[in-house]
Amino acid sequence: MKELAFLEQGRIAQQQILEDGSLFPLVLLPPDENPSIGSFLNAIHHNRDWIDNQLKRVGALLFRGFPLRSASDFNAAVEAFGWEEHPYLGLASRTRIEGRVYTANEAPLDQPIKFHHEMSMFDEFPTKLIFFCEIAPPEGGQTAIVLSHKITQRMEQRYPELVKKLEKEGLIYPGSIPQEDDPRSFLKGWQSRYETNNKQEAERKLEMSGVPVSKITWADDGRMLFEVGPIVSIRTVDGDTDKRKAWFNPSAARQTIPVLGDGSLFPEEAIEPYIRITEEECVDVTWEVGDVLVLDNRFVQHARRPSTPPRRLLAAFCK
Repeated sequence: MKELAFLEQGRIAQQQILEDGSLFPLVLLPPDENPSIGSFLNAIHHNRDWIDNQLKRVGALLFRGFPLRSASDFNAAVEAFGWEEHPYLGLASRTRIEGRVYTANEAPLDQPIKFHHEMSMFDEFPTKLIFFCEIAPPEGGQTAIVLSHKITQRMEQRYPELVKKLEKEGLIYPGSIPQEDDPRSFLKGWQSRYETNNKQEAERKLEMSGVPVSKITWADDGRMLFEVGPIVSIRTVDGDTDKRKAWFNPSAARQTIPVLGDGSLFPEEAIEPYIRITEEECVDVTWEVGDVLVLDNRFVQHARRPSTPPRRLLAAFCK
């Protein structure tokens, strides 16, 4: 392992101390006041193994104080990490900016985005997410992060039978996509998403996207209605020595109550405790220009707090 002389550990508000004494997130700073982009990229490139190990152990790394300012700078950083690109297949509205760089979720800034694992309904999902702050909002707009296994631990203490059921049965989610882009939300319409006006072609493209769709119907107003699942609800990762159980689904991001794989409803009385536990366990990351936040999507959920404009975050997705 190379000497990490280019990094110093920092602190942020709400940062948590984990059971092994490590910090969540791990904040990494330059050792001097005038770091260059070249030295940052070179150090990232030559210390990939150390970064991989820290990310697996902690779940979130925040690089702060480095001179990244543009989508081009961020794309170079994404390449330096060395992780293979994962195509973005989710339902949120995003725009590819440059290379491997997309906009973060384009939902209106006054709307929160609730906690979720990225593309958790898909058979294949990115294991790593990388966010970059190009424009920090004047107020609000934090990205909140939470270790999913902590949610599972606390829910298991309160609802042990429910957690057993979730592990065994999984979940079925109802979903819908509007016919046209909805400017009030973060959803693209199926016509623009699948680049067709033909419903059968849209169905085929949804089924090929990797979402485990079990049923598709159509509403009178043109919405595509579908069911997903059963999908994995409590996920463990092969090779994880701590055998952490990530609360992968259900997510508070869903607008409808999910159905367990055996056909029974997810108990409504467990939803508010789940949301409260998630908020109690999370850390809000307040953005500064140039920040790069790397998340292990297998273990860490993320959310967005409402903000005043302007706010511009960019994102990349990795296998």
